[in-house]
Amino acid sequence: MDIKEEVYKCSKCGLCKSVCPVFIATKNEMLLPRGRYIVLNQHFNNGLKLSGEFIKNLDLCLNCNLCKNFCPSNIDTYKIHTLLKEKYSKFHIFSFMYFVFMRLISVKAKIFRLFNYYSDEYTKNLYEIKVKRKKATNKSNKKAVYFEGCYNKFINPSDKYASLNLIEKAGFNIEKVLNQCCGYPYLSTGNIKAFKRNAQKIINSVPIDCEYIICSCDSCFDTLKRFSDYTNVSEEFKNKLITLDKFIEINNIKINVNDESILYHKPVIRSEKINIDGIKEINQKYNASLMENFILLKHNEKALNAMFYKKEQVEGKTLITTCQLAQRGLNIGFHKKGINAKSISYAEYLELNKKVD
Repeated sequence: MDIKEEVYKCSKCGLCKSVCPVFIATKNEMLLPRGRYIVLNQHFNNGLKLSGEFIKNLDLCLNCNLCKNFCPSNIDTYKIHTLLKEKYSKFHIFSFMYFVFMRLISVKAKIFRLFNYYSDEYTKNLYEIKVKRKKATNKSNKKAVYFEGCYNKFINPSDKYASLNLIEKAGFNIEKVLNQCCGYPYLSTGNIKAFKRNAQKIINSVPIDCEYIICSCDSCFDTLKRFSDYTNVSEEFKNKLITLDKFIEINNIKINVNDESILYHKPVIRSEKINIDGIKEINQKYNASLMENFILLKHNEKALNAMFYKKEQVEGKTLITTCQLAQRGLNIGFHKKGINAKSISYAEYLELNKKVD
């Protein structure tokens, strides 16, 4: 991609202003694609030096690509930001610190479970699903690979075990569990070399005879789809890649939900709702699914006030979602705003509530 040519395509129409969650939360024109492109045009055409603050602020982008979906010129802001960070960021320390952070959280969670196993929602769910899990050996030759992802590996493994149960109920044998990171931390910091290495490692780890590569997290799925932008990934790999909910739909697993206290939270990176009859999608124009980004970057108050669900929308409700980052961000948001609600992953909800026939 030629960044200069891509930026030049921007007509300054301002449609991105109406959909960008970051602008809605901050009201800062310089955190909007249009504002950034004005600066970049000056950089490319008149030699304006890009400040460290400008590059740093690229990290506030949620990479939801809503701006691209509304852009008449179809400008890929996500990719522009990634290439800019690759070119101008001297160090990619955040991607390293991310893994350190996740491992520290994992150690803390394991110690906590040893002494107080049933005291929080995650550990209760883990007990209900993992301890009772009985690995099924299906007689069919159908094989699937499950992509675990960092969040399930380090923080919420109950989603992993619930997902494995659902895959086996569909008549598939689990050929392999891929426990590598999808590479989102590398991509989001512009560390393209590390992202390519990580992508190739994942691609090489997939058994040839598997029928599906299943992701229960939309963020992981979206990142794996982006392999084709940076590597020579085969069409076979791309065709095998699927979300857990789509896998369940294709394999005709019957799900029944008839509960008004259950709402569906659709992450911003998804283009369509999950296919569950009887579940209501919460009416929110600007989804709060990547709230965790704001919280980690100390922008939580602005994000909570501008993007988060109102108390009357979700009080006493359970929000199911297909993104673990969304699940984490929502639960932190509920706690901070004093809302009596909770978020749970799609797979956990189906397993814990016995919604699969």
